[in-house]
Amino acid sequence: MSAAAVTICAGAKGGQGTTTIAVTLALLAARTRPTLLVDTLGDAAAVLGIADVDPSRTLDQALADAAEPASGLRLAHIAADRIDAATVDRLGCLAAGGHRVIVDTGTDHSALHSFDRLRPCRLLVTHACYLALRRAIAVPFTPDHVVLVNDSRRALTEHDVSLALALPVISVPHDPSIARAIDAGLLAARLPRCLTHTLRHLVTD
Repeated sequence: MSAAAVTICAGAKGGQGTTTIAVTLALLAARTRPTLLVDTLGDAAAVLGIADVDPSRTLDQALADAAEPASGLRLAHIAADRIDAATVDRLGCLAAGGHRVIVDTGTDHSALHSFDRLRPCRLLVTHACYLALRRAIAVPFTPDHVVLVNDSRRALTEHDVSLALALPVISVPHDPSIARAIDAGLLAARLPRCLTHTLRHLVTD
């Protein structure tokens, strides 16, 4: 499978791990090609253990102010309501020029639709819990994949989620090593194997 040049990460509800998945994909993509992580919420810097990146009004400003938390990776923060047609066109040019673009839109599904003409890979991040699954069924877009943060203590299984959503599911274990890496500010330096093993095929050709 050839990975899409643009990947959008969206959550069924808050607190599902969407930003962690987006950051992980960006770190993995940056190992093989220049990568831009577009953060519409402002949470990615905290997950990466770096100082907050100020929100920008335009993509040009966001690129000028972008942080570089890892080799080959830039982090730009631009609010969802500032993503206009010109911004999307510019991101499309970056993708066409060889960049991988990862966008974290969280639960702002209107922002996700701003990127439709780039034909992105759309990932829905959810947990295996009843409330999250109800929200996931009702999202106003059709995901290409579901990334399930799978806690073995839950009654619902990966199979249950796949059947309910009628979509392929990529299961990421609910592993304490992920939280420890984030809390220590070491996710970029010590990306847990449980994340790299399950997600790398989404961003590497």
